Amino acid sequence: MGATGIDIAWDRPSVAEIKATGATWVARYFSPDPTKNLTAAEVTDYHAAGLGIVTVWEGAAARALEGHAAGVGDAQAAWAQRAGVGLPDTTVVHFAVDTDTDWPSVESYFQGVQSVLGTARTGVYGGLRVIQGAHAAGLRYLWQTVAWSGGVWASFATIRQPGGTTLNGGADFDTAESADFGQYPRPVPPPPTPSYLEEELLTYLPPLAANVDADVPVEPAGTLTAPAGGARNGPLWLCLAPQGADGTVAVSLHSSAGWSAPADHPVTVAGGKLVLSLPTDGSVDVVRLHPTVPLLGYLTGRQVA
Repeated sequence: MGATGIDIAWDRPSVAEIKATGATWVARYFSPDPTKNLTAAEVTDYHAAGLGIVTVWEGAAARALEGHAAGVGDAQAAWAQRAGVGLPDTTVVHFAVDTDTDWPSVESYFQGVQSVLGTARTGVYGGLRVIQGAHAAGLRYLWQTVAWSGGVWASFATIRQPGGTTLNGGADFDTAESADFGQYPRPVPPPPTPSYLEEELLTYLPPLAANVDADVPVEPAGTLTAPAGGARNGPLWLCLAPQGADGTVAVSLHSSAGWSAPADHPVTVAGGKLVLSLPTDGSVDVVRLHPTVPLLGYLTGRQVA
């Protein structure tokens, strides 16, 4: 079972109450009803507490049966609400199919949604037949509900809603079935794939806070050991990815000569990770990072056969 989440409509539990359910992420709504919608204050509070955020557009139960124009209109409205609460333009929005139907009946609606958001930012919520059809149509973010699924779970669903409520019935339980289930902040890209006759040597950094200096020790060649034996004797890289917003990171290198002048590097959510090649001659022993946005990252080196 993956990470536990809850989806909340009109109730407004505190962060402490949400965490007490065991949830590590929260699904919240965009809709025509402002009393149930995600707010900018919630985005700030959830993010500060380390809770992921999943968004879903939900209007009338059978809205997705109304065709292409309805999909265009809902996507435009959802995207405006997304901007209004401060979520980045890489945000995935799920669109709810709250009725027992099949994919051909809602395909035109989702084509309308995709014409506004594109495939990469379009998610689908629904029963088994809808999720199966969406998968066949190339959609990636698939939130399957136990309703209208006949007890059968799609192996490719990225979120499951298995039934069961919490917070006095004000929230439904969900489970993430993939590392990337359309959440904010977007996940850090995976490390590069090792080349032939090379082995990755990986050290994850602790989360880096915005506007705070972080000193990263650089291990000398020969000290970071590989799982299969031996040590790094090849290149070394520092890989960084912003969490939720674009910004910059100032990078200074320390050596026996002292600190280098800071060099600013842009980091963008859409651009994936920033990869900085570090000297391999052992001259640099510490890298100082000063990001303007929260970052996750890792050091990776290679043992060359």
